[in-house]
Formats: sequence, structure tokens, C-alpha cells
Amino acid sequence: MQLLADRYQPQQSLGKKAGRQTWLARDLHTQELVVVKLLTFSHDFEWDDLKLFEREAATLRSLSHPAIPQYLDFFEFDSDDRKGFALVQTYIEAQSLEQHLKSGRTFSELEVKQLAKELLEILGYLHDRQPPVI
Repeated sequence: MQLLADRYQPQQSLGKKAGRQTWLARDLHTQELVVVKLLTFSHDFEWDDLKLFEREAATLRSLSHPAIPQYLDFFEFDSDDRKGFALVQTYIEAQSLEQHLKSGRTFSELEVKQLAKELLEILGYLHDRQPPVI
């Protein structure tokens, strides 16, 4: 995958579904790892997809919470092989719950309670927004 916006160098694919791709990339201006979400104009593209993508970017831009990735950039791209929009956000390095479970990791009752508490704090933050995000 080629350089995006003369700044973001894709390193590794994190996910893919119809018309969307998510990449771990290096920001060549800061040397930080970031997440770049791409919405491409493909054969199954619908304008509602773009509206939702723009809403995701606007919502992320309005949030400020240490457990939620921060908005960094939003831009249109047009390369030889694809056209679309990109949303760039901070990368929070961590294993997913699925990765923990596949590795055989188990959680104590105390760890589960702590995780639930942290998730509820995030949900409370999102719900208290005006208008609520969830």
C-alpha cells in the first residue's frame, strides 16, 4: 500500500470489509504509529456509507477521553488504484479480548470487575455528551 496524504505509511492491515480497510500506519511527520481507516469508492459504495464515515470522524473529533482513540486527521485521497476518504486516529497498543482468550489467558473475578468498571466509565462519558453518543 502506498503513502497516504504524503504523510501516512501503511505498515499492517488491521481489518477489512466491503469498501473499508483499517491500517496500522506510521505518521512520517511524528514517527508515531496511528490507525488509518479508509472508505473507498468501490462497486458496492453507497452515499450513506460516506455520511456514516463523516459522522464517525466528527464524533471522534469531539471526544476527549484517555481510553478512546483521538481524532488526528480526515482527508480525501485519490491514487492510481483507489479513491475515497481516510480517518486517522491515535493507536492504542493493546491486545484484544479475543487475543487474550486465544492465548489461554483467564481473568480473575477482580480483573473482570475492574474491566467492567472501566467500560462503564467510558459508557458514562459517552452517554453524558450532548447529544449523547450512545
